[in-house]
Amino acid sequence: MLEQIAVSDTGSSARLAARILCRRLRHPYVRNVAAVARLMAGARDERVAAMAEEALALAWGSDQEVTNHVWDALTATPGPALRFLLAPAPDCPHEPRVRLVTAPPDGRRVLAAALKSADPELRGAMADLLRVTDHPVLLGDFEGALNSWPMPRRPGDVELETRAVLDLALTNTHLCQPAPVGRRRVGLAVVAILKGRFDLFDSYDPASLVAQLVRLDHRALPAPATEGYRRWLRALGPGPGREQLCELVIDGYFEALTAVADSGQEPDSPYLLPAFLFCTEQWERYDALDPDGTLLENYIIKECDDVGMYLWTVAERNGRQLPAPRGLAADPGF
Repeated sequence: MLEQIAVSDTGSSARLAARILCRRLRHPYVRNVAAVARLMAGARDERVAAMAEEALALAWGSDQEVTNHVWDALTATPGPALRFLLAPAPDCPHEPRVRLVTAPPDGRRVLAAALKSADPELRGAMADLLRVTDHPVLLGDFEGALNSWPMPRRPGDVELETRAVLDLALTNTHLCQPAPVGRRRVGLAVVAILKGRFDLFDSYDPASLVAQLVRLDHRALPAPATEGYRRWLRALGPGPGREQLCELVIDGYFEALTAVADSGQEPDSPYLLPAFLFCTEQWERYDALDPDGTLLENYIIKECDDVGMYLWTVAERNGRQLPAPRGLAADPGF
C-alpha cells in the first residue's frame, strides 16, 4: 500500500510514504530494498525518486547483504540502474571511480550481467567496467569463474560462457600480474599463459601451481593454454614444484604421468623415489633400488589413508604384489 501511494501519487502523501519506505532500509530485507529501488525507477513525483535514490546511496556499501539486494533490485530496471551504479565516486580507491566499484556486490553478479544481461546497455556497461577495474572482488569473480572451467561434453568442445569469461579476462591488464593473495589462483595463471607471461609463474607457490595445473587435464581449455601449461610442466627444474609433480604421478594423474614420461623428471626425495619408479613402471630401476619391497612398504605405512589407488592399479596391471601393512589389503579391488 505504501509503495503504491509513493509511486502513483504526488505531493505530501507520496513523500510521506516514500520516507517510511526509505527508513525501512535500515533493516536489510529484500522486499524493503526492492520497494525503494522501484520508487527510484518509477515514482511519478521526482522528489520521491530523488529521496529513494539518496536512501539507496546511503545503503550502498553499508553491508554486503544490503549491497547485493540493491544490485539485484536495480538491475531489474537497467536505465536507472546505470545512472545509480555509474555515478562518479572520485574518492574511490579503485578503477573506475564509480559508485559500483566503491563496494561491488559479490557472487559474480557484475560478471554475470556483463555476459548474460538481457539489456544490451547494461551488459555493455558492465563489460566495459570489468575491462578496466582493479577491484579485488571483481577480479576474484574472474578467478572463480575460470577455476570452475567445465568438463568438455566431447573432444574439443569449449563451453561458450566460460570462453566468454576468458575473452573478457584477457582484456583486463590487472589480471596479468604477479600472483594475487592466495596461492590457488590458477584461473589467473591461465590468463598469464595465454598472454605469454610465464615469468609471472615465479610469483606463485610452485607446488600449489603444479597441483592445480595438473588437474586441468579434463578441462575444455583453449589449445594454446593447454599447450602452454604442458610445456611449463615438462620444463620444471629441481624444487617443490617438481616434487609435487612426482607426488601426483604416484596418485595417477594423467598430466603428471605424461609430463615425466616426456621429460624424464623424477623426485629428488629418496622417500618418494620407490613409489615413483613403481608407478612409472621402471621395473629394473625399482627392483635394484627396493629388491624386497621394504622402501615401498615404509612409504605405504607412512602415507596410510593418503595412499591412492594408482599403486594398486599398476600392481594389478603388471602382476606385482604390493605390501599390505596395518590392515591395508594387497588386493587392488579392496
